Amino acid sequence: MYQEYQALVVLDLLTTQMNKYANKKLKPYGLKFNELNIIRFVAQTNESVYQKTICQNFQLPHSTVVGIVFRLEDKGWLLMGNSHFDKRHTRIVITDKGKNLIQETEDIYQDIMNKMKMILSEEEIESCIHSIDKIKELFK
Repeated sequence: MYQEYQALVVLDLLTTQMNKYANKKLKPYGLKFNELNIIRFVAQTNESVYQKTICQNFQLPHSTVVGIVFRLEDKGWLLMGNSHFDKRHTRIVITDKGKNLIQETEDIYQDIMNKMKMILSEEEIESCIHSIDKIKELFK
């Protein structure tokens, strides 16, 4: 039982520490790690992105996504507009400023991965990602 509890604590601490590390690096931009992840998601998705898409992919409530997207639009990283097909849906696209931000902050992701690679092999990292994805799916 203790080992099961410890696994939950370790996962929680890992998330907290990675967010804290990334948020510290993002402070000059006035940005949080989860916001940068949303910007990257919008940039890397090949199809139209809507607020609903972000809600589903990040498992966030609609009200939270609305607030985040408004902040990111105010800072000029994202742009909101109505869908051409359904005016009830808010379409989100990345701006050139948002694309530049991704390039400027790429080192944060590389730093985190390099820290992992110091102690884990590529296979171990892939296995870890696969296992965490499987666990994540249980809670959707």
